[in-house]
Amino acid sequence: MCLGGRIDALIMTLGFEPGPLVSSLAAHASEGFRPGAEVIVLTPSFKDERAERAWRKLQDIFSMMELAKSNIGLKRVIVSLEDFTEAVLQIKQLFAGLRNKSVRISLAGGMRALILATFIAYLLTDWVEVPEVEVYLEGRGMALRLPKLAAALGPKLDKRKLAILTVMRPGIVYRLGDLCGFLSRDRSTIYRHLKDLLEVGLVEREDSGFKITNLGLLLKDLV
Repeated sequence: MCLGGRIDALIMTLGFEPGPLVSSLAAHASEGFRPGAEVIVLTPSFKDERAERAWRKLQDIFSMMELAKSNIGLKRVIVSLEDFTEAVLQIKQLFAGLRNKSVRISLAGGMRALILATFIAYLLTDWVEVPEVEVYLEGRGMALRLPKLAAALGPKLDKRKLAILTVMRPGIVYRLGDLCGFLSRDRSTIYRHLKDLLEVGLVEREDSGFKITNLGLLLKDLV
């Protein structure tokens, strides 16, 4: 783990076992935490001795890690799940204070409602730098990195930009002139739109043209 790295905050959801969170901590430590960074653990408000035991174990493990010796904080946020909308609002308020930071989100365990509320809050936050999100695969000992849906669904992409996706087919490379002809718009406008689509991973460059990505295919029907 190194200070002066990329991460200001690592958000994790906790279930009954601290193991997935420890693995996530170790994986993200390779990126490096910035001085004063926080590890924020979300837990549900419902009392459960298994969850409390997992939290205590995580605290013990964290205190023995190099992170604790490097001014990296460990913080617990208890999320009320009595009302799902209020849970989303609570987490979204937390995220709003981090929207200008470099954040990573690890859905490492916990109640499905907590994981879902965390993901919805991520989608609804107007991030300056959209976080990487990963979900832990139970029984596999690994995490699956999710596409940056918050960027793709954000206000930066209006229907005019997303309309480019409607004329693109999977596996086909389109030149700028082709797209201008299909959409009857000038080259500078289409190129600006493609740059935004590239930035959020809805299209990719190939040879001298552009190709729709799987994420682009996923969202094109929303136009």
